[in-house]
Amino acid sequence: MLTEDQIIYQKIGELLWSIMPFEAIKIVFSAQLYKNKTQAGSRWFDKNNIKYSFYQGWDNPVQHIDNEIIDLLLNLQKLPLFHKDPWTQCQVTLDEKGGFKIKFAYIPEEDSWNGLYMRGISNLTESELDDPYYIPKEIWQERVRLKKQTS
Repeated sequence: MLTEDQIIYQKIGELLWSIMPFEAIKIVFSAQLYKNKTQAGSRWFDKNNIKYSFYQGWDNPVQHIDNEIIDLLLNLQKLPLFHKDPWTQCQVTLDEKGGFKIKFAYIPEEDSWNGLYMRGISNLTESELDDPYYIPKEIWQERVRLKKQTS
């Protein structure tokens, strides 16, 4: 019998499989799930490891699937399994053979940035601030300073 978390993992895998393009070797769903902010989305990779987005201009034809996965992840966050060690970001990978992997990270909301998944601003090097994140140097310096104070 599957546990609650296993049921959620299975549903997420099924949803990702349902949108996986034929030419994809893997599909990756990344999410930031905070009390006042949620950001998430899917992208896929071909055999040459070239990354593709499902977005077409401002439209995302798989948005309803992304939303279902977000709801499942929010339910997963609430399970007793994660009460002791809460997470705020995750990355789910499904490969062409059906292999499923999920990674979790705890990134405080004040150390998060749109489009930056599984790492905090304070974990970046100065050379990583620009493309694709465009994080102002002053914000990065402040986050690094605060991280050093709490370490």
